[in-house]
Amino acid sequence: MTIAKNNRCLFGPVDSRRLGRSLGIDVAPLKTCTFNCIYCQLGRTTFQTLEREEYVPTVEVMAELAAFFKSGGLADYLTFSGSGEPTLHSKLGEMIAQAKQMSPIPVAVLTCAPCCLMHRCARSWHWPMWCCPR
Repeated sequence: MTIAKNNRCLFGPVDSRRLGRSLGIDVAPLKTCTFNCIYCQLGRTTFQTLEREEYVPTVEVMAELAAFFKSGGLADYLTFSGSGEPTLHSKLGEMIAQAKQMSPIPVAVLTCAPCCLMHRCARSWHWPMWCCPR
């Protein structure tokens, strides 16, 4: 199953060497990041920050995910990744917990990792899950 074009938060599932068929969950605006890595496939960071916010409404993300499962969607991983740094979303832990309640599909977070080191952030993620530095 491929995601409908009118979804704002979900993309894929895409084939991944590390994760198999990965459903992308995009929870940060384009190039909102903690770093400005020269190797980033998305180009220069336009908003560099360490401030965590609810950049995309959690309700919207979870509604799209519920619709994906209701339509029979399948994936090997639910992957928080996309256009910006997912760990900057202030409700990432809540979304991970809700995703785990919706489906037994494992959760991954693709991150440049600085927020993994921030105790208050990582503590909210409802481990176990797979955290993979980009």
